[in-house]
Amino acid sequence: MSLDKFQIPIALLPELYKDSLVVLDKKQVITDSLKEQKFISLGSNTKNILLLVNDENALHSTDKSIEFLTGILSACKLSFADIALLNISGNKNAKYASLIESFKPKVVICFGIDPKKINLPFEVSPYQINTNQQITFLLASSLEVLAKNIEEKKVLWGCLKNIFSI
Repeated sequence: MSLDKFQIPIALLPELYKDSLVVLDKKQVITDSLKEQKFISLGSNTKNILLLVNDENALHSTDKSIEFLTGILSACKLSFADIALLNISGNKNAKYASLIESFKPKVVICFGIDPKKINLPFEVSPYQINTNQQITFLLASSLEVLAKNIEEKKVLWGCLKNIFSI
């Protein structure tokens, strides 16, 4: 039997290609799953906590930084399910307004990010907790710097205790 003349019944096509074949008429609406994803992030963001890093050498961050961040999250009684980790280096359109729209964060922590790079609409100082439009914002050193600097870790820990009521 040759496959040259094999034909798939038309009724079976939608089932075979349900994830990649889309036919829209005027009455159908594009679902959220079909919309273009704006950002590539790590984590489920169940508690609307956005962590921003800037690492040109990794998709999300280096293994060492992820390991250090996991320790920070554990100390705060959080996990990657609770947060979204976004590397702005791999997400060139990462600007404050689009980040707020996409992630709907209650807390934004920037590790080694220049606020101008994300068009932050207000002034911030490192390790000063800021609130703008009911969003808590913290600017900290990069994860690599924090991992090596005990004094900065202590300052960060004081801020995190305040933010997460630990």
